[in-house]
Amino acid sequence: TPRATEVPVAPDGLAPVPERRALVISDIHSNQVALDAVLRDARACGGFDEVWVLGDIVGYGPQPNEVIECLRDLSAAGTVVTAVGGNHEHAVLGVYHPLGGMHSRASACADWNRAALTEASVAFLAVLPDMAEAGFRDGTPRFTLAHGAPCASASKHPRTGRRTPCRCRYDYSSDHGVLDRSMRVIGTPHLVVGHTHEPRITRFPRRRQRGGSTDIQVRENGGYAFDSGRFVINPGSVGQPRDGDPRASYAVLGLPGSGSDAITVTHRRVAYDVAAIQSEMMRVRLPLEMATRLSYGE
Repeated sequence: TPRATEVPVAPDGLAPVPERRALVISDIHSNQVALDAVLRDARACGGFDEVWVLGDIVGYGPQPNEVIECLRDLSAAGTVVTAVGGNHEHAVLGVYHPLGGMHSRASACADWNRAALTEASVAFLAVLPDMAEAGFRDGTPRFTLAHGAPCASASKHPRTGRRTPCRCRYDYSSDHGVLDRSMRVIGTPHLVVGHTHEPRITRFPRRRQRGGSTDIQVRENGGYAFDSGRFVINPGSVGQPRDGDPRASYAVLGLPGSGSDAITVTHRRVAYDVAAIQSEMMRVRLPLEMATRLSYGE
């Protein structure tokens, strides 16, 4: 049984205030309308000191430059923004195009995003690493950030078998074996990932033995305090949720100070103007199905 304590949710909807808060977002997918809603909600619920962006900033949606500019503005205003790239960044930049793994409608969206990017946006995406470390305590990072599942070396596409230049496996599997291998590769206690578009918390034993992982049920606006073990945390998707809930999904991590191993995790859902982003997608002639699915969270 995972040692997870569900802490009382404060009136603002978050767990008791930690030393620092990290806003954790993933899979924005060129949806600035959803990102604006997330930022408003997070600020209203206690704010944040850092922003962790887990890749797939672009793709699917019609606002790649707006999203990138928003992230750059956060950084310019003094917020520490740590971002990694995902498979849609790689596709848009032409680092590799996962033909056979990206369906035709997603590929069409990637092509449109590529053509729409400004030089400044391309420069922003081009320097994103596959993985990063964050959540430093006494100079030591406690979290590895990645879009997919970290690998020891260059990965292969799960369907095509084609080797890619990145060290993340872009697999929609929820298989614990994939996560177990990832936890043995990284050099930090915890892993924070995106890609699946579904919120999730998985606990592993403190020691790096194989197996022993347990999924922890994620409840909307539930605050969870963890004082032991290692965790894989997925905040879900800001711009294209796929768990049957069309609302934008994100997480807030509470980062303690010196002398504490405890962390808190709060998952949030926030409604946004889906019709507005759908209208913009239709205006620029993105595939209808990509717009329609936003209404259903699929």
